[in-house]
Amino acid sequence: MLLPCRTVAVTDRAMHVARCRTKLMPRFSKNSLALTTAAVMVLVGLPGCKLIDQRTFDDTASRPPKPYIPPRPPGHVTPPLVEVIAGTSPDTWRDPVMRAARVALARKPSVLFTVRAVVPEQGDAIAQRKAMSTLTDQDAQAVAAAIIAAGVPSSQVQMTAMPEAGVGSSRVRVYIR
Repeated sequence: MLLPCRTVAVTDRAMHVARCRTKLMPRFSKNSLALTTAAVMVLVGLPGCKLIDQRTFDDTASRPPKPYIPPRPPGHVTPPLVEVIAGTSPDTWRDPVMRAARVALARKPSVLFTVRAVVPEQGDAIAQRKAMSTLTDQDAQAVAAAIIAAGVPSSQVQMTAMPEAGVGSSRVRVYIR
């Protein structure tokens, strides 16, 4: 059956429009639809990830260095109980040393007295050793004997000698613990 000419022309035009629509909107297969869905999911999830860079392994990379400030030294230096300058007459220091030893022993019966002979630091080790030996033999032993005479057991008195920078003259210091 033949269609009128007008109808055929409309039908051809409709076919042409239908063909153009299929070219503009391509049809997806199941595989390409799955790939497209996966790509969209990756692109949506990617901003939530942390990218790997130099700071992943070293937090301080590409940052200016911070200066190291050391902590304060622990506590302060304990001052000596008594300090006797070398060469001072025993009549001058004996009574104050004995009185201080009695007070310390009364407060703590197990107190340890450390008699320390301190000499100025010198360039020669032999001269320092000789100065420490002389100070120990003359003044430090006399101070230790005065502490023992005050009633302190000899097992609670110890004696040391050392050079110290910044000391102007030789001296004997008594520390307690």
